[in-house]
Amino acid sequence: MSDTTDAPAESGNTDTSTQQTEPEQQPATSSHGQKPEQDEEKDFRKLYEQAVTQSRKWESRARENRDKAKKWDEAEEANRSEAEKSAARAEAAEARAKAAITAAINAEIRAAAHGWATPADAPRYLDEKDRYVTDDGEIDTKAISEDVAAVLKERPHLAAAEGGRRGPNPDPGQGHRGGVSVADQIREAEGKGDHREALRLKTQQLLDRKSGR
Repeated sequence: MSDTTDAPAESGNTDTSTQQTEPEQQPATSSHGQKPEQDEEKDFRKLYEQAVTQSRKWESRARENRDKAKKWDEAEEANRSEAEKSAARAEAAEARAKAAITAAINAEIRAAAHGWATPADAPRYLDEKDRYVTDDGEIDTKAISEDVAAVLKERPHLAAAEGGRRGPNPDPGQGHRGGVSVADQIREAEGKGDHREALRLKTQQLLDRKSGR
């Protein structure tokens, strides 16, 4: 009798019923059933849209402020130009008024120089003509007459002689005694364009120097 050993039965099949199947991991979802990546993308898009909206709003305000500033500058420039024009008109009017006053004073000076050989020369002997205008804006004819007489007293050669001719020139040797020097008379003649008189005075001055006067 042979010994027989029962070998375990080999089988290539396994009992699947005894194996535990691990559950498959599902991707995480948000509370609304969306993936986190989708939520994050949506948040970025929302922030971008908000940024664009704010940027457009500030651009619009910047344009408005720029337009307002431009209008303000234009108005200020117009006002400044008008002010400059007004100032120029005022200066021109003042210059015309001053010229008219000076002309009136010169006329009074010529009228007061009735004893002069050439009354038209009298205005250039009186400086600072504004002092002949009173606080009331009137011309002080009395002061003019006094100053014209004083000039004629200092320069008697300017007086009209009988027959309307100029009075005799002072002796060149007398210097400033009762008149002006020859040098002053020469300058005066040259200033008036009277070259003949200037030449005569220079010749007289030269002769006087040679004669020792």
